[in-house]
Amino acid sequence: MSAAQRSEATDRELVMTRVFDAPCELVFEAFTDPSHLMKWWGPHGCTVISCEADPRVGGTWSISMRSPRILPQFIERHPTNAGLTLPPTRRSGRGLRDHEDDWIVEKQRGVYQEVIKPERLVFTYGFEDDAGHLLHRTLVTIGLADEGGKTRLTLHQAIFESVSARNDHVRGWTEALEHLGDHLMSTD
Repeated sequence: MSAAQRSEATDRELVMTRVFDAPCELVFEAFTDPSHLMKWWGPHGCTVISCEADPRVGGTWSISMRSPRILPQFIERHPTNAGLTLPPTRRSGRGLRDHEDDWIVEKQRGVYQEVIKPERLVFTYGFEDDAGHLLHRTLVTIGLADEGGKTRLTLHQAIFESVSARNDHVRGWTEALEHLGDHLMSTD
């Protein structure tokens, strides 16, 4: 692989690190237990409507999420009505009800590749099209490390089909991890 190809591949990778005031065991459960995932998964304005997870090597996961069509990360995949703009209350938009006709259901799914409780989780990640066919897949690696009772989470996702797709996931994961932090604080 040439230096230019390596650089292009690196541009299509995502790496994020967050520290949560919760033990690794709880953070791991939040990523593998549907009762937790239903409460935090997805960007602002989205709500999980169904979730299944079989967290073992070869097991599958799937999430269906009700999302406003107008979220930036969905506009390319789901064209919107002309002139429709995102409401200013995205942060609190988990219960967003404006523009009822402009909701979509995003379906995501994957297969667990590695499950080491409570340290590491590796799974494929892809969206389904309207016919149920899997679109471009990436590989997500979640690393969890104890830091004095808190958890350092490192998320790596690659390789995206484009830098734009990676940027959409940066936005989505940033907002989802905010929700995760809120969820962990309410799960004492």
